[in-house]
Amino acid sequence: MNYVALHRHAQVSLSRSAVAHNLEVIKDHAHAQQVMAVLKANAFSHGLPEMAMLSSQSGANRFGVAMLDEALTLRDLGYQQPIDVLGLTDPQFVRLAAQRDITLAFSSLATIQQAAKVLADTSLHLKVSLPVDTGLNRIGFKERDQLVLAIQEVVDSKQLEFQSLWTHFATADTPNETYVDFQISEWQRLTQNLPSQPKEQHFANTGIATWYADKVDTDIIRLGVGLFGIDSSEPTMPMPFELEPVLELTAEVIFSKPIKAGEAVGYGADYRVSRDGWLLTIPIGHSDGYPFNADGMRVLIADGQVGHIAGGVAMDQTMIFVDKPVNVGVQVTLIGKVGVQSVSLSDLAQYSDASIVALMNNFAPRLQRIIVP
Repeated sequence: MNYVALHRHAQVSLSRSAVAHNLEVIKDHAHAQQVMAVLKANAFSHGLPEMAMLSSQSGANRFGVAMLDEALTLRDLGYQQPIDVLGLTDPQFVRLAAQRDITLAFSSLATIQQAAKVLADTSLHLKVSLPVDTGLNRIGFKERDQLVLAIQEVVDSKQLEFQSLWTHFATADTPNETYVDFQISEWQRLTQNLPSQPKEQHFANTGIATWYADKVDTDIIRLGVGLFGIDSSEPTMPMPFELEPVLELTAEVIFSKPIKAGEAVGYGADYRVSRDGWLLTIPIGHSDGYPFNADGMRVLIADGQVGHIAGGVAMDQTMIFVDKPVNVGVQVTLIGKVGVQSVSLSDLAQYSDASIVALMNNFAPRLQRIIVP
């Protein structure tokens, strides 16, 4: 059961201006006409309803998701713009997708035939996208003859519409330009002079749109991690522009007390306070997606102090050591800015030895999401 903890002082804040900035600078850099906001996995755990609203208001005119259920959620929220399911969907569910005007991806002739059969006795029409495997080796058509047969099957069907061709790059956020070039050549080999053309093509994800935009010519970019202000290449590739982090993670102090040097804190009693100070408890833990192994990580106190996590990160509560007293109700910033000081998601990922993309996907649904300017 998913729920939102509305009666707890811990929250994710999402910046409206950061979303707008990130979308605009990447779109302009790539000379794109359309932006597909990729909001899979609860919008990279930032919150699907909130990020759908913010990205739509910022100029995204379509959505990309990983599965049909996410697309249906967006439709239930009232969004009418095009939605592409970028993962594969069991053909038994194609009626539902057709009814809700959702584009589905197919990677085999057999599944296309199954989809057409399911729709055969209806007046429904399903928009079909065909992913092309140019080297990621995940999903998509890898042989030209199979792609041609698939396209012909779609075109010949009364219930199917040939909406799009697309591919995904494996090294778009790395310096491996050679493999980018290889995938581009594979795309050209597989898609040139096809018997029928789709209504659209898209193959520029955040990485291509950021670092290799001059190598591709596309009107549509699929904007994933970049929308959230995340540099997935860090530190290997210099950014050609500045992104703004969308997310801040904060909690309020719920308990504060003095502590003496040598006292133990947390499970196992392994952590010992090195000097006299104050111990703060905040209502956030590893069940909220904050890393379990962040013991010692710095956090920012609203009064200007820098605190450090003491005694480990528990499921629902975390203790913080500071030198000076702090009152209950004072805000603690775990990710974000306080004055000139900041703690970024990248800082936390490096400290906890985690992938920044994996870490950004971990924020629990129970955390409140609020929109800030």
